[in-house]
Amino acid sequence: MSLPSGSMRIRNFQSILCLLFWLLLILFPSVTQGMRPLSTDDAGTVEKGKIQCEIGLDVTREDNHDREIAPSLTVSYGLLERMDIGIGSAYLFIRPKEGKKEKGLGDTELKLKYRLFDEKDLFPGLAFTGKVKIPTASDSKGLGSGKVDFSINTILIKNLSKRWVLHLNLGYTWIGEHGVNNEFSYSVAAQFILSDKWGLVGEMVGVNNFDGRRGNDPVFGLIGVYYLISDHVIWDMGLEIGMNKAASDFRLTTGLTLLIKP
Repeated sequence: MSLPSGSMRIRNFQSILCLLFWLLLILFPSVTQGMRPLSTDDAGTVEKGKIQCEIGLDVTREDNHDREIAPSLTVSYGLLERMDIGIGSAYLFIRPKEGKKEKGLGDTELKLKYRLFDEKDLFPGLAFTGKVKIPTASDSKGLGSGKVDFSINTILIKNLSKRWVLHLNLGYTWIGEHGVNNEFSYSVAAQFILSDKWGLVGEMVGVNNFDGRRGNDPVFGLIGVYYLISDHVIWDMGLEIGMNKAASDFRLTTGLTLLIKP
């Protein structure tokens, strides 16, 4: 009997990942609010006067086996009762299968989040974020576009039970690079609490770049786990798998979230 090819094994794993995610949504009524390692944002804001630090490490492989290693840091501050501000960036190590290796600072994101409505009865919670991408990455090294991008994101949250919560994101990005289409993004995420310390997370994310070709719109899914080391420190790990050719082959992410009161 012949063994399945590498591409077939990847497709089989993608199908299993998608199935596991939807089983997570349907079968396990137990989640809290969105956090690392999810890309999907949650409607919560950092408590006024407190600081949240997210330290991450991502390893990404493209379909052509190019790799990127990116340690990152994001710091958010609770500015008001319903508003926080944040800044984040990464240091990029580009490892192509062929060609020159590159490294350097990535682009920097400035973010403002405002929680408009808290969830009440049948109505979901609602928050908005605005982001500005500052081109701190070198475009000559291929680490960034060298242009400013702007994005907005609408965040909905709904508790289906004491432990079951769903998050929905709908976003739009104005791309500053000439000749590149703007993007519409969407995602749904959930969490499943295993115990007082452990939890599982899952999400599905897609991007539409309006070029009229669905095959060029990346879609990916993530399954992850987190562990509460203490009330102020959370460790996480996640595996993201591309669902089509436009998405990265896979991304492995791990990190720590630290809650600090000055």
